[in-house]
Amino acid sequence: MKSFIFVAILTALVSVVHAEIYQWRDADGKLHFGDKPPTDQQVRVVPPNTGKNQKKSLEIQIRHQDFKLKEGLQDHTLSAIQQIYNRYRKDFGLDLHGTAEVNIYLFEEQQDFVGWMQDRGAIGNPNYAGVFLSSTNEVAVWRWSDDDEEVAQTILHEASHVLLFQLSPASPVWLHEGLAQYFQTLKVQPDGRSIVTTLPDAEERIQHWIDNQQLITMRQYLSLDDNSWRSLAHQLNAIPYTVAWGATAFLMSKPVGRSTLRQLLQDLEKTDRRPTLQRIGHLYPGGLSRLEYDFFSWAQKGMQPQWFD
Repeated sequence: MKSFIFVAILTALVSVVHAEIYQWRDADGKLHFGDKPPTDQQVRVVPPNTGKNQKKSLEIQIRHQDFKLKEGLQDHTLSAIQQIYNRYRKDFGLDLHGTAEVNIYLFEEQQDFVGWMQDRGAIGNPNYAGVFLSSTNEVAVWRWSDDDEEVAQTILHEASHVLLFQLSPASPVWLHEGLAQYFQTLKVQPDGRSIVTTLPDAEERIQHWIDNQQLITMRQYLSLDDNSWRSLAHQLNAIPYTVAWGATAFLMSKPVGRSTLRQLLQDLEKTDRRPTLQRIGHLYPGGLSRLEYDFFSWAQKGMQPQWFD
């Protein structure tokens, strides 16, 4: 009897592990994903992540693809995702102690992208260019621009989110958005080095705020809790995203800044509490006053392209 129960449980577990995901279109042409496809529609099995190569530290899988980026750009984008992961590990000392993954869905049409979000139960603005789901390590992007470079940046932005959630799930939202914006411009060069360039719109806004004495202080910005940050962002206020990029790009531009971020993220591995303003001031050489001064000086000069070996 015990043997029968064991076999039954094992069979059930195997069934769960090998459950297939299907995709199909309904009568209105809407694309759906799920494990219970209709019997009266043509369905396709979404290739599973077999995990055959367990030695890899990062698995990047394209689960659905309606379009391909222009020649060479798609491979460069996938290579850039690997480099983002490498930067998280090298600069911040983050390690999953296993295989991280990024599952990518590329949609030609916005309605299919929105349908995918709805099927996943994702809460998001239908006008988004891309989204990520931390629970399944999924990235979905639709071809919102005729410029493939812009679409590629969206893929990198969302992939950065997925990777950071796996490596440091308790990171504050300003850092999540800052790193995602920072790394969305990453490009891998023929010599193997990587370069991160500026976000022109964000840099222009920061310069405008400086000229008009409207730039929020780092003390004010870093004091925002996640709910306050999101509230401002939902009001289409430019401050949350722009200063997230600025603060992150500034910290990543110098060794003491990267060291500060590294310690903050490693602190979060020990506790899920948001880093306090006092803690940030303690970690940055010279304290908050020096941080304010250095950020303002950096912002006045503008961000220069940053190279990584």
